[in-house]
Amino acid sequence: MGEPRYVVIAGDLMGRIAAGKWAVGELLPTEPELAAEYGVSRETLRRALLRLEQGGLISRHPGTGTRVERSTPVAAFTTQLGSVEDLTQYGEAAVRSILSVEPVTVDAALSAATGLAEGSGQVRITSTRRDPGSSGGVLSWARVYLGPGDAKAIAGDLEEGRQLIADLIEARTGRAVARVVQQVRAVGVPAEAAAHLGVAPGSPGLEFVRRYYDASGALFEVTVSTHAGDRFAYETVLQRK
Repeated sequence: MGEPRYVVIAGDLMGRIAAGKWAVGELLPTEPELAAEYGVSRETLRRALLRLEQGGLISRHPGTGTRVERSTPVAAFTTQLGSVEDLTQYGEAAVRSILSVEPVTVDAALSAATGLAEGSGQVRITSTRRDPGSSGGVLSWARVYLGPGDAKAIAGDLEEGRQLIADLIEARTGRAVARVVQQVRAVGVPAEAAAHLGVAPGSPGLEFVRRYYDASGALFEVTVSTHAGDRFAYETVLQRK
């Protein structure tokens, strides 16, 4: 199955802007004109324009039109996660750097945030993931919570890795991910994360809490990651079966 039509249109419009078809400050053709040109509904066309707007290429002004703001998009990282396999692909696309590894005891607040048992002993791994491409920027700051046994099993595999920690655990212990429960919420970026992401503390961000369960239903890993809101896009595609 190919890419959704709006994604293809967005890519074509980006290419035309980069080639100078419409200069910075110039207005794009109207939505009805572009929809007719591409042979799609206005809703599909608007979804394509939204991708350009998220990349900082255009701005839309009711009553005035859609203006070109940049010829190339703002550096950003877009991920589309719909399965455990997609998580693995994300791991392969972003390089991990370890900041610290330390034992912690789960208090009431951490238990409420992660689902880990209050009073349990965990190993907390704090890390960043960065873009391996030309920008090399930090994409996320994360804290991963593991049981001491799993943490010990993968201790030698963490530095400068790309694999998900869950995949490392499976390779070393045989414990495989059967289910991942993910929650996403808007947050003000915490000060410690902001220092690595290069944004001001309290800036808009996205927080992902992922809980990893094995085939027996046991929770064996929790990851809490923070992304700067202006350079990370999370995309979900829903298809009718």
